Amino acid sequence: MIIETKQYPIHVGRDLIDRTGALVRARGKVFVVTSTGLREAFGDRVAASFEPVADVITVEEGESRKTLGTTNHIVTNLLDRGAKRDSMLVAVGGGMIGDTAGFAAAIFLRGIDLVHVPTTLLAQVDSSIGGKTAVNHARGKNLIGAFHPPRAVVIDPAVLHSLPERERVSGLYEALKGGVIGDPTLFEMFEKPVDLLDELIVRAILVKVNIVDADEREADLRRLLNYGHTIAHGIENAMKYEGITHGEAVAWGMIGANAIAVRRGILPRDVSERIERAILALAPRRVPRAIDAKAILAATEHDKKNTGSTRVMVLPSAIGTCEIVSDVAEEEIAYGIDAVRA
Repeated sequence: MIIETKQYPIHVGRDLIDRTGALVRARGKVFVVTSTGLREAFGDRVAASFEPVADVITVEEGESRKTLGTTNHIVTNLLDRGAKRDSMLVAVGGGMIGDTAGFAAAIFLRGIDLVHVPTTLLAQVDSSIGGKTAVNHARGKNLIGAFHPPRAVVIDPAVLHSLPERERVSGLYEALKGGVIGDPTLFEMFEKPVDLLDELIVRAILVKVNIVDADEREADLRRLLNYGHTIAHGIENAMKYEGITHGEAVAWGMIGANAIAVRRGILPRDVSERIERAILALAPRRVPRAIDAKAILAATEHDKKNTGSTRVMVLPSAIGTCEIVSDVAEEEIAYGIDAVRA
């Protein structure tokens, strides 16, 4: 199936990965950026789908490598291999690959065509959609980036069978987030012991597409997608992007946001408990007690959603409805962090 956004198509279907070149016609030379670990399984297959076969550039995996250094490595390879303004970069991998390669595409010669072929559930339902690219800074996550919508996104649920279980579940937290912010039926799928992965992926994509199409530059409505992310990014930064997946951090970030929402009287306690049950049923790895709460709090200060001196958070009021709150006090965020650590 094809999900049309305002700017590009999202192709969703099993066994599409080997048809990427037919789905996305290139104007010039094509470069596939993937990780060393994914090259044989997916990168070379995508490269072979183009005529002539695309060049492959590899990078090392891991959130700790989502840096300007990795971006520079990609740009240098593009220069060395003769990339021009009509070239196309195809990002094959998870969120780290998509964000870093996407940022390289955004800045190389002031922007070249980009295609996302996400190979993790997290990337399929979240990071590959929306046109945001970024790398991390020592002071916070995704602080260096650009809006650079892709030419297309190619999502093949069949590739997910190769994911380790923890990595697969990591993506489920972002899909669950989508249910809380905009689709009660999607949330209810997490309360039923039924394997509906393909439908879950499509519904999660539609939640994000509907929000992004209404707010392409994250001026207002799009901030809803950051439910759970304020505290999550603080956790990731405090843990040096090691020992916890992004999805697990978002899981705990949602629980922390819910605690703040209940305390403010925005969210009924029984609804918060229902969301928490769905999250904990997926068994996210816990944040170690040794991680300093003050370090998590300090990292939230650099959250890119903040404007001026305000602290912005997305807080749920019901399943399927969230609101953007711009006057969250530091003490409230500390309360949410304490709820996570508890």
